[in-house]
Amino acid sequence: MNAARQSLPPRPEAMGIYRPDWLEKPSGDDMAAFYPPRAARRDISGKVTMVCQVKGDGRLSECRIASETPAGEQFGQAALRLAPKFRMIPPDDLRANAGEVTIPLVFQTPEGSTVGWATGQEAKFLVQGGATVAIVSTVLLVAIIRILGRYHNRAATRR
Repeated sequence: MNAARQSLPPRPEAMGIYRPDWLEKPSGDDMAAFYPPRAARRDISGKVTMVCQVKGDGRLSECRIASETPAGEQFGQAALRLAPKFRMIPPDDLRANAGEVTIPLVFQTPEGSTVGWATGQEAKFLVQGGATVAIVSTVLLVAIIRILGRYHNRAATRR
């Protein structure tokens, strides 16, 4: 295979130097779809460095995680699941293996992603706040019914 690479003709000068670039990348929706659920619930962001082989068609293969922070939050697994969404512009010489690429990824919790997810102290305040609203509403409703009842009784005795 090494001999085959050496026998390829040089890239024509008119085409310029091959500059690897992305043909396809994951969208924001893709990043959100693969965001680790536990990290999203806890509003945790993460960083991953993924290293992959680039195939002749520009697709990635043999991806591995070089670094991941914070550890244990599944950002590395999310990055590996995103790998098929990447595709590089293939080199013109159509080698079987175009090389290796290092991809830094930053996962940030999308705006509003924690709506509806409350944990710990937040959940306690929500439950207490809901109970307080229910009690106050009940007291006000009872007071209104009593006031209307008195008004009704006074109106009935005046007739």
